[in-house]
Amino acid sequence: MVGVVALLFVGGLLASGWTLPAFSIANVTRTSSPPPAAPTPSAGPVAIVPTPEPTVPAPTPAPTPGADGCIPPPADLVPAQVVSHGPRSVKVVALTFDDGFDAPNVERILRFLVAHRVNATFFPTAAAVEMTPKTWQKVAAAGFPIANHTYHHASLKGVCYEKQLAELNKAKSVVADHALPMQGYMRPPYEEYDMNTRRAAASAGEAYVVLWDVDTFDWTGVSKGTIASRALRGKSGSIILMHTSPHATPAALFRIVSKFRARGYSFVTIGQLLGVPGPAPFPAPSAAAPSPAAPSPPASSPPA
Repeated sequence: MVGVVALLFVGGLLASGWTLPAFSIANVTRTSSPPPAAPTPSAGPVAIVPTPEPTVPAPTPAPTPGADGCIPPPADLVPAQVVSHGPRSVKVVALTFDDGFDAPNVERILRFLVAHRVNATFFPTAAAVEMTPKTWQKVAAAGFPIANHTYHHASLKGVCYEKQLAELNKAKSVVADHALPMQGYMRPPYEEYDMNTRRAAASAGEAYVVLWDVDTFDWTGVSKGTIASRALRGKSGSIILMHTSPHATPAALFRIVSKFRARGYSFVTIGQLLGVPGPAPFPAPSAAAPSPAAPSPPASSPPA
């Protein structure tokens, strides 16, 4: 009934000219959030390569002692060369002085060599150097080469390689402790050596085992005239053996030097004779160079 009345009421209003007010419905722009970004396509699983462990070389096995209880030399070691003279083509001789004892006598020899410009080579034992280092520093300061003659002056022949090398290295160490240069060659006591000597010398950095072809036997107590006569048997390339202890040795030098020079010979160090780098007090003579003048007799000579 109420619905009928309402319809009739509205119909009457419309019949009287009344209109319904207009309603405006605003369009509301709806702000929407941006669409989610498309997912980045996956590159797939990444393989992780492990860092390789550093290669550690296998430890070198310790050398096995031989039947004699000593460590043998390296298999690839080239033995030192044995020499008893130099080239026979040039008129030069090499004076050499062994042992190194009797410092005052060493200095007599040194003074003569310097005064008369005579090259020579010294082979003192390291024990002698240790006893009188100042004398040997004078020898080195004058430019004369000093080479290895062992420490104890014991025969090396028959001794195992390891012990021979220790003997040579001990001598080198003692000489170095006194700021003296050691040359790249050695001389075995008593001229006694074997293959182990040659190998030990090579391991010690000494390329030559130096012997001699003229022995004066001055250590036996012979006179200065006998020493000189024996030394003068030398010829081109000869290595002449003398010692620092006999007092007749410096007394014999005047005749040795003057006679050799009168025959056209010059004097060289072992290094100059063999071509081994090292000190030398005076230049090596050339084959064409004139011989130096013969020396004057020494003012005073030790007793023969």
